[in-house]
Amino acid sequence: MRRAIVRWGAGVLLTASVTASGAAENGRVLTLEQVISLAQSQSRAAAQARNRYRSSLWQYRTQRAAYLPTLTLQGNAVDLTRSASRISLPDGVETFVQQSYVSSGARVAIGKTVGSTGGEVYVESSLERLYELDRASPPTYLSRPISVGFRQPFFVYNPHSWSDRIDPLRLEEARREYAEELEGIAISAAQNFFDVLAANDQLEFARLSVASTDSLYEAAKLRRSQGRASEDDVLQTELALRNAQLDLQRSELERRDRMYSMRSYLGLQDDVDVQPQIAFEVPVIEAAVEPAVAQARDQRAASIGHELRLLESRRDVAAARSEGARRVDLFASFGLSRLTDDIADIYLPGDEYERATLGFTFPILDWGRNQARVRLAESNAEVTNLSVEQSRLDLEQDVRMKVLRFNVQRERIRLAAMADTIATRRYDAAQRRFLSGRGDASMLSMVLLEKDSARRAHVDALRGFWIALFELRRATGHDPRTGLPIQVFEPGD
Repeated sequence: MRRAIVRWGAGVLLTASVTASGAAENGRVLTLEQVISLAQSQSRAAAQARNRYRSSLWQYRTQRAAYLPTLTLQGNAVDLTRSASRISLPDGVETFVQQSYVSSGARVAIGKTVGSTGGEVYVESSLERLYELDRASPPTYLSRPISVGFRQPFFVYNPHSWSDRIDPLRLEEARREYAEELEGIAISAAQNFFDVLAANDQLEFARLSVASTDSLYEAAKLRRSQGRASEDDVLQTELALRNAQLDLQRSELERRDRMYSMRSYLGLQDDVDVQPQIAFEVPVIEAAVEPAVAQARDQRAASIGHELRLLESRRDVAAARSEGARRVDLFASFGLSRLTDDIADIYLPGDEYERATLGFTFPILDWGRNQARVRLAESNAEVTNLSVEQSRLDLEQDVRMKVLRFNVQRERIRLAAMADTIATRRYDAAQRRFLSGRGDASMLSMVLLEKDSARRAHVDALRGFWIALFELRRATGHDPRTGLPIQVFEPGD
């Protein structure tokens, strides 16, 4: 891309600059950059975008916290039991025994999920106390000073390994969506800015039209009294005056409406009167199609979304294949335990404690349900692949169109500026001819309408340039003026 600065001629100046001194006294003068900065910092749309990103950030942190070590404390302060229970005696006889005791216990454990395998490891320490109420014996204690164990499933779907790949992509997608939302806010702010600018320009033009047509009406009446003008000329100039007065009323209402919309969007108070001020210089930029498409592939949230959708479809296929399939679960723990009636001896060397379990599940007959689930997941994955491919093509086509639309804006501004200058000169010449008695009122009215139309086209061309610029920024994630990625400062917690 190449940069330069093109300066508009005196004939293309907007009315906002003509009345800049008066605007500074009657309202808050804001440039386009200032309006965008206000919108991105304090508007309701910006607050919503920040909160959406924060929600995604906290969701990511919550999911990541599941893989960090956890420290838990569990226990029963008091467990009082007085009941008859059925027990088996050593000789095999079943009998009921009256039990009356108070127990308590506590357990401290550190555990961690192993995301790559889907298993869990833990280290724990526990202590139990038992006191029999109907006996005179002291309370007994069962302690396990340390116990190490793990649980590991095999041949099953591991959601943790997929989450390790999907969660970071979701966060990155949210970050890019936040950046694109800020660019969307810039576009809306620019629209509001130019709406007020056009309303101001139209209001000023309406005031000038009323003053001009009033002068022409008085001149026509004077010429009529001198016999140099017909009654039709007088009536036509009076009609132009009344129409100009009606246009002035409409322009005043339009400006109030546009001003209210801008204040509401920017989050300003109702008593703030914004006076938009546009610079008379625009950057001359020519964007290239293929680099813009490459930038969009690299920076757009949709690109991450495409990758995320493909990954999720593969995850669903893996989950369907493991559901109802064979499964093996391994559990093992090892530690030390001690049984004593003296609490001072609970951490003395004791007996070893081991436990191991190996379980398995093998489906024998499911009448094709698992195969149907797999085929459904694979079919959905194929649909997702086709949808993503189409979305990628649509994204690239959208970027190409935005590049082409942006590149024509510079020529459009140049032509609109020339037309505005020509229309103004033509109106001045027609007005001089009419005042000298060599022109007619109908021609002057037509030239006045052409001048108004040229001015509006000029303002609209300027609007089109800046809107196309921000749309291209949002579409590519790069600033066409610098060629660098757009820097976004993430909102704090």
